[in-house]
Amino acid sequence: MPRLLFAILLLMGGCASYKIRAPAYTAPAAPPPASFVAAAAKVDITPPPGFPLGGHSIAGRMARGYWTRLYARAFFFRDTAGRSLALVTCDLFAMPAALQAEVARRVARENVPLSPDSLIISAIHTHHGPGNFMSSAVYNFDGLIPGFDPALFDFLAGRIAMAVVQAAEEAARSASIPHRVALHTGFALNIQRNRALDPFLRNPAEERNALLEDSRRAGMTCAGGAPGDCPRYQGVDPTLVVLEVLRQERRIALLAFFAVHPEGMSHDSPLYSSDLAGRAMTLLEHDQPAGSLVAGFFNGAEGDVSPRWKSQDREDVLRFGGLLADSVRRVLQASGPSSGSPEIRAASESFAANPAGPDTREFTRPEIGAAQFGGAEDGRTAFYPYGWRGGVVRKGSSDPKMPALQVHDIFLLKILKPFLASPSKFPAALPVSIARIGQLLTVGAVPVEMTTLMGRRVRASLAAAESPREVVLAGLANEYLSYTTTPEEYDLQNYEGASTLFGKQQGPVIQRLLAKVSAKPPPQLPQAVPAAAFDAGPKVTARFGPRFFGERRNSPVEDLEAVMPDALGRVDDRAPRFEWDEKAATDWATSARSVTILKEDSGAWAVFEEEDGGNLLTILIDGIDKRHWGAVWLPPAGADRAVRYRFRVQTPEPGVVKCSEPFRPGDPEIKSAPSCPEVR
Repeated sequence: MPRLLFAILLLMGGCASYKIRAPAYTAPAAPPPASFVAAAAKVDITPPPGFPLGGHSIAGRMARGYWTRLYARAFFFRDTAGRSLALVTCDLFAMPAALQAEVARRVARENVPLSPDSLIISAIHTHHGPGNFMSSAVYNFDGLIPGFDPALFDFLAGRIAMAVVQAAEEAARSASIPHRVALHTGFALNIQRNRALDPFLRNPAEERNALLEDSRRAGMTCAGGAPGDCPRYQGVDPTLVVLEVLRQERRIALLAFFAVHPEGMSHDSPLYSSDLAGRAMTLLEHDQPAGSLVAGFFNGAEGDVSPRWKSQDREDVLRFGGLLADSVRRVLQASGPSSGSPEIRAASESFAANPAGPDTREFTRPEIGAAQFGGAEDGRTAFYPYGWRGGVVRKGSSDPKMPALQVHDIFLLKILKPFLASPSKFPAALPVSIARIGQLLTVGAVPVEMTTLMGRRVRASLAAAESPREVVLAGLANEYLSYTTTPEEYDLQNYEGASTLFGKQQGPVIQRLLAKVSAKPPPQLPQAVPAAAFDAGPKVTARFGPRFFGERRNSPVEDLEAVMPDALGRVDDRAPRFEWDEKAATDWATSARSVTILKEDSGAWAVFEEEDGGNLLTILIDGIDKRHWGAVWLPPAGADRAVRYRFRVQTPEPGVVKCSEPFRPGDPEIKSAPSCPEVR
């Protein structure tokens, strides 16, 4: 495997780079509303199968289909001075700067009065979103098909922009209706654990002990709920902040700020999913009539924070998603400050990072450290046993980082280094943003995954100037520059330190940049936005379908242990399955496909379960020779196995609906029906 990956990367080094060009445009102005307005929108951004799962980088599997859909959720705010703010969260592993810039341009084209400086787009960091859309070559090394795919980039830009435009239009339509925002704070307990304990313990004792004490006081317990001290499970920040948006006192939106890697699912799963964060938001949306509530997850300082998973499978995702949703519900029960006319203020600045500029002069040359190749504690790659691991440092240097391609004195690595580790492969700039919603909330948006204590330092420094506002961090926002540790954690060079690109002072520099941006005035509209260009590295268009190099499977459900395990952890091959064909022209119309389970009741048929219930898998069985799809249903505990069910598939082709013959769970074969029944 390592030899194959190196060969692919070597081939990539000889390909021409693809330039993403963002033309100049003008962000428009519009008359301010008579009162504060807000709205939210949710748009499906699930791409077709055939892309590697980007959150797992070089260990990523090829996507064969989807378990849960991926969404962009946009929250739009506008005050009586005409200042707008859009906070967007996407079910992706990261958010490249070029994608944020293109979304801003498309939003302006629709005459939405929004400055690109007031558009914050973040990723929840699901590891089961697609790769191949990043605007820096170093982040397009995904699985077996590395490179940049323009079609995927264009698809994501269009769908995310659609969410922002829909939210802005809904806000404009609701301008005469009273709106209010309310802030709720509390804790989401016993979901997190610190996955990088040794670096955490390198921090000053007074600082880490204060965090541990706060964590225990909040209610964080050890494994299994045991009392006592356990830094592994208490060396995290369980703070949960929820911003509630109400229209005529009816809840229309929730913005949840919490820090955790959404890695309830193993990297062995080859299906798109939004993992535990998306599951939690879907459960919250189900608390109200369909379409009346949008709930979004914004990830904080989660660089060293993983969920307390047991098996990293579907059950862990459902369990932790439920725990997080319940935590949000509890926090909402606590009253907090609110405002019906908050002032909106946002500012952003992009600082030179590669090469460093006056504000980032402490930055070193961007470099991938040894442990980054080996993967994090809960996601090791094939390189880990061969020496790419934590603790491998460069002696006799002011910077302990050992470049990954210098771990072994191998001729091939020396050849690869100019192609893969040159500064041109890394992002050129570091954007940071500050957004304020009245006297309630300040959001510091950064393009990195900060460790718990580095995030705590940043929030503490901002809080001193932002009081009485609650301060939260939104990571993975408007660009992606990997991790950021404290200087003390960096010296150990475990995975998080090896993934901190610009040296041990990167965290303190970001802390200073946020303070600088917080003093900037908000942008004025109309605003002339200059053209920009991004080097995305070689263009590699992934072949449609889950197969690569002619790979074929013995069964459509092969390699799906993580998403449909039986009692022994093997694939539950007794799960009901239905198959059908579609036309190739509908490849990108994923959002138009829906799978439901019908249940027979007194001779009539009614919808029993839909896709977002967490029990349906949609798989592309053959995407090379034809478009042959399959749906697998994992009957929930409440399914009556004595009655009959049907699969019903609304295909992306208008008016084309396909159904199975009636079946009972456990039937050996499920056939296609010549027609579909009426649904009650």
